[in-house]
Amino acid sequence: MKNEPKRHVVSTIVVIIAAVAAVVVLFVLHYRQQQQLVREPEESVSQAESNTIEWKGKKYTYNNNLINILFLGIDKDLDLDTSYMPSDAGQADCIMLLSLDKETKEGRILQINRNTMTQIDTYDSNGSVFGTVNAQLATQYAYCIGGSRSCWATEKTVRELLYNLPINGYFSLSVDGIAQINDALGGVTVEMTEDDTEINLEFQAGQEICLKGEDAEKYVRYRDTSVFNSNEKRMQRQVKYVTALIKNARSHGGSALYNIISPFLDKYIVTDLDGKQIDALSSYTYLTDEIQYLPGETVMGDKYEEFHVDEEKLQEEIIQTYYKEKQ
Repeated sequence: MKNEPKRHVVSTIVVIIAAVAAVVVLFVLHYRQQQQLVREPEESVSQAESNTIEWKGKKYTYNNNLINILFLGIDKDLDLDTSYMPSDAGQADCIMLLSLDKETKEGRILQINRNTMTQIDTYDSNGSVFGTVNAQLATQYAYCIGGSRSCWATEKTVRELLYNLPINGYFSLSVDGIAQINDALGGVTVEMTEDDTEINLEFQAGQEICLKGEDAEKYVRYRDTSVFNSNEKRMQRQVKYVTALIKNARSHGGSALYNIISPFLDKYIVTDLDGKQIDALSSYTYLTDEIQYLPGETVMGDKYEEFHVDEEKLQEEIIQTYYKEKQ
């Protein structure tokens, strides 16, 4: 019985050592995970690969001539390149994939509905993933901590939504930057439709109007939230505006776009593109008659509108647009 206290002491020490070891192991694993998460956005994003897929009995290879750039319009009136708490970074109200064909020098646009329901990664205040939720695609930016981290998170989610389609870079613009860049270009001219009088009575159908300042911001942001699926009209205006802006930039010369937006890079823009790549965006002829929209339908959810993707049609569109049939 004399050895009984000693056994208790030894047992207690063993338990303490085991607990400390477990804590150390968990800390090391968490640290490594954190380091990996910090590095991921800085690494080069997925590049187009010559992978072969099968669909409906035929084989297809990815078109390596394509460069896919994700464009995000962020509904945030403060600096984009700043760390925020999750849910405070703003939402991606405009989501477009610009596909540039290096061979034909043509650009195509896939407009992705902000209300698209998909699996969203949730992040903590350090930018670490801790879960997923089924939510609107626009909220993926908000569920992270802003800046390049939110851009990277949104790019990852869009890539997964599009069946792991390669995305070669991102370009995000805050709402406050619209008027600034618009006016730096001398204005952007678009042709008005009947619906545009809701924004401004002077926006009469058929008229070509050079948008300036706040009018440019209203044109791309406005929607009547009391009308079901009003986001659809807004998406159409966003495509018209972006293609008109790029056309305007091209008319200024080959290196105009970067020179024009460079004063706003620190405040309104977050991108992983360099100056040469930004200038290249305006060197392509965008096929405005071939604008694509994510296939599916908008329904009313418990609280908000939800866009549900038609998976079969989406897969078909992706294969026909981004792949070539293997001979």
